[in-house]
Amino acid sequence: MKNEAIENKDINRIENSLSPSQSNKAGKKKLSKTGLADRKNRWGWVFIAPWLIGVVYFFLLPLFNSIYYTLTKIDIGAEGLNFEWVGLENYISAFTVDAEFSRNIVSSIGNLVYSVPIIVFFSLFIALILHGDFKGRTAMRSIFFLPVIISSGVVITILQENVLADTTSGQAASTIFQTGVLNEVLIKAGMPSKIVKILTDTVGQIFDLTWKSGVQILLILSALHSIPDSMYEAAKIEGATGWEIFWKITFVLISPTLILAVIYTIIDYFTDYSNKVMRMIVFYTGQGRYEYSTTISICYFVVVMFFIFLVNTVLNRASNKALN
Repeated sequence: MKNEAIENKDINRIENSLSPSQSNKAGKKKLSKTGLADRKNRWGWVFIAPWLIGVVYFFLLPLFNSIYYTLTKIDIGAEGLNFEWVGLENYISAFTVDAEFSRNIVSSIGNLVYSVPIIVFFSLFIALILHGDFKGRTAMRSIFFLPVIISSGVVITILQENVLADTTSGQAASTIFQTGVLNEVLIKAGMPSKIVKILTDTVGQIFDLTWKSGVQILLILSALHSIPDSMYEAAKIEGATGWEIFWKITFVLISPTLILAVIYTIIDYFTDYSNKVMRMIVFYTGQGRYEYSTTISICYFVVVMFFIFLVNTVLNRASNKALN
């Protein structure tokens, strides 16, 4: 504030010392600069207007309507939807009456704890390989990113349920994806049952884990390409080993992108159609219980946002410590 006051005094002093013609020219320049700033501000609002309209009409209004639905009981009558105010009854029912909802949320978070690290580490491993210089690198990159293009919710569901395990015809899953033998071997080897369950569940979901890594591989690849070669060359001149280069240069510089990959993987997992809570929402919507499906959707949204905020806070602190 002091600097601005001093600058204004200097400008006034200079303007007073100028002749009338010079003062008019200076005034016109000042007005032209002000007009340019106003035009930039107006164009800025024009450019963000589509985003603002989208946020208001496609996010805020549906969100407020959804919250209102959770506080009512919805009946479909001859004249349309009828709303009866019930307050917090739907929320109380979700957490005290419907035991399946809480159990599915806990199960989803439990599966997430081991699925996300596996997906991110797998993506990092493949990205490091694809970052190397070898023949057919472009083709290999296309192959790993291809599932992102074709694995929409419908396609991946068909592949899982009809190709790998055609439950409608009573056929068993493909031998590649069966884990019964592995489970028996590990238990006989003396491993704890909890660890065996985690390992067998991971092997059983290897198809999903592979197909859900395309975007993460692309993100990490872009981060690897942004690291200047001069840093690697300087490290090699200093006698650093490949292991030291990875942990002290590569991993540190791509850590912000790894956080982004983790957040994307969490969102992708929570919104996947195979998620039990998502299936509950679809089921109750199909049953016509719109107020209850909306209630568990809002609760699920809050849980997901809290989990993302928690993970983002922890990882950002760890990343800042590594960078500093």
